[in-house]
Amino acid sequence: MDKYTMIRKLEGHHHDVVACDFSPDGALLATASYDTRVYIWDPHNGDILMEFGHLFPPPTPIFAGGANDRWVRGVSFSHDGLHVASLADDKMVRFWRIGEDCPVQVAPLSNGLCCAFSTDGSVLAAGTQDGSVYFWATPREVPSLQHLCRMSIRRVMPTQEVQKLPVPSKVLEFLSYVFRRKTPFPGRA
Repeated sequence: MDKYTMIRKLEGHHHDVVACDFSPDGALLATASYDTRVYIWDPHNGDILMEFGHLFPPPTPIFAGGANDRWVRGVSFSHDGLHVASLADDKMVRFWRIGEDCPVQVAPLSNGLCCAFSTDGSVLAAGTQDGSVYFWATPREVPSLQHLCRMSIRRVMPTQEVQKLPVPSKVLEFLSYVFRRKTPFPGRA
């Protein structure tokens, strides 16, 4: 570890963080936790941008730390950076779209442990406790111009540098990963 330097610590989950995956442009980080949640973070400033819940309503912090049959065990970003897959102890694999609160698709999967998208994003593989690997074909879609711009600029500069660009505020808003939440995160205004 002589060459590695810790940059920051992200705090927000209420139980073990057991899986994490960066978006292809490095602008977002998905984390899976036994607290029944997947968080989408801006790893450059530590902000939680989205929460994908696997138990409704989400457990309060005191209950999030216990066994709840919804432990999230795996998370993976698709190659296009628009989708996240997660699997939990509730025997489901969920396909989420960045910017939406509910999964776009749910499929049965018993004893799931990990998941990963293929390099071209056409397949999701999920490993299970019984030694099997399951595969799902994933839908293709054309990303929006906004998403393509975000991905392009984030490949060359982090959030802090994007925010300092000498461009109109509407352009900064267009280039930023900001999602409108219906309710604030607990403990965050």
